[in-house]
Amino acid sequence: MNAIDYAKKVSDLFAVPKTAVRVKSLIDDDRSDANSISAVLQTDPGLAAHILKLANSAIYRFPRKIDKLQRAIQVIGTSAVYDYALVFGLSNAFSKEQSQFVDLDKFWEQSVSCAILAKHFAISKGIKDPDRLFVNGLLHNIGELVVLKLDPTLAKDCARFDAKLNPKECQYDVLGFTYAEISAALVQQWMLPDSIVSTIAMQHHDDSAAETPEVQIMQLAYELSIINTFPHHYNFETHLPFFMFESLNLSRDDIEEALDNTNYQVEQVIHLFNPDAFKVA
Repeated sequence: MNAIDYAKKVSDLFAVPKTAVRVKSLIDDDRSDANSISAVLQTDPGLAAHILKLANSAIYRFPRKIDKLQRAIQVIGTSAVYDYALVFGLSNAFSKEQSQFVDLDKFWEQSVSCAILAKHFAISKGIKDPDRLFVNGLLHNIGELVVLKLDPTLAKDCARFDAKLNPKECQYDVLGFTYAEISAALVQQWMLPDSIVSTIAMQHHDDSAAETPEVQIMQLAYELSIINTFPHHYNFETHLPFFMFESLNLSRDDIEEALDNTNYQVEQVIHLFNPDAFKVA
């Protein structure tokens, strides 16, 4: 199978949650607003609770506690509600038994790290709508969950990277392509904007700076999240090419500041995206 085949096959096993479909139809309707989207979310208590937690998290840093769903939607943004609904639904499709093949805690730590780093750099470089870069980071490696769902043994083989073999190279050796390609194919099927699809697809660098700041940020955030999550294999001095931060006019001090900021926020945010945290008692 190729990357598109994986994305199509998992779509047969994982249907986009009905709530997310209804939210997407409202987002595409110019007449809808936060109240109408809130009414749909209230039919799914688990997702509604998650949206409220997100709005009150360190991701958005709203100065006052948000206790109304309509306000939470306004803070997060209507399009992001659909993105988070997809992540919520996909996360619930996995069981603890599958953690014997892939370290799901590490998966979410790396994904959240990438998301927070991407948003941090987007803000620092004045990128419009930096929350979209957060979504890019959060979904960039969703292809790993696809392979885990369809063929856990292959996912386990893809996790056998080390200091001499990075994750991208390991995925190529096992699959013939990367998780990035599956991730891009899946988010395209989910009807996310082309800008998200293309940024996720181009997350791996080819030994030179990307053409757009958004992709440069995505590539830098990806590499730093790998270093941050697997420090026993990788480090900043050895595994991060200079051009990746110099192309954004960032210094080593800027990178260190971003990593410090990320480490603090990951501890606060990761429980929102860890699969167990999606369960509502």
